Amino acid sequence: MPFDFLLDYLPANVIVKPAIGMFYIYFDKKIVFIFRKTAKNPQHNGIWISTQREHHQSLRSEIPAITDFELDEGFDTAWLLLNDQHDDFESGAISLCELVTRKDHRIGKVTPKSVALFG
Repeated sequence: MPFDFLLDYLPANVIVKPAIGMFYIYFDKKIVFIFRKTAKNPQHNGIWISTQREHHQSLRSEIPAITDFELDEGFDTAWLLLNDQHDDFESGAISLCELVTRKDHRIGKVTPKSVALFG
C-alpha cells in the first residue's frame, strides 16, 4: 500500500479496501480517501480526497498543496487531489489525516458501500 506511514495518523478503526492500484480508506461510515500510486497516469498519484465542492476553497486554503482533481476533459468531480510529487506532500497528507481523525465535516462522503462496510 502506498503511503502506509499515514495509517499511523489515522484512527485505528479505519477500513482499507484494496483495488487495482488504489486503496480505498473508510472511516465513520464514509469514504474519506483513496491512496493511489501506479505507473499509468502518474499525474493522478497521491491522495484523492472525498469531499464536496462547497468545501474546496476552505480545504485548499488550509492545505495549499491540495489541487482540483482533473480527469478527462468534460468529466466533473468533487474530489480533490494531494499529488504525491508535491514538495509538501507529507505534511499535507498528515494534516488531512488529522482532519479525518477529528471527524472534520468537510472530508468524507457516505455511500451505500461505505455504510455496508460498517454494518
